[in-house]
Amino acid sequence: MKITTVRNKEGKVVVKVGCDLASGRDAAEFKDTLQKLYDEGEKEIVLDLNGVGMINSYGIGKILMFYKRFKDVGGKLYIKGPLQGTIKETFQTIMLDKLLKEYREEEAD
Repeated sequence: MKITTVRNKEGKVVVKVGCDLASGRDAAEFKDTLQKLYDEGEKEIVLDLNGVGMINSYGIGKILMFYKRFKDVGGKLYIKGPLQGTIKETFQTIMLDKLLKEYREEEAD
């Protein structure tokens, strides 16, 4: 499995993505993971995209969709930072970095 989840010591669920989010199949697995967490009533999700080399509209669309879903029920999506490379550039270009709060584990200790 390329996408895994783990609960951190603060109780947030970290979704670790170990694949590019640039194809329908990988984006579908990403969507299914987020949908399951949403259905289970999770409220705070940290997206760890450090294993993602490329993202396009498939992945961005899923992030935006679940940002809205979680926000509508009082939840939050965070991005585990710092973002790097083309992922950072993409987020900055479409201003997604302004929408999603960056989460750094070292600050949470």
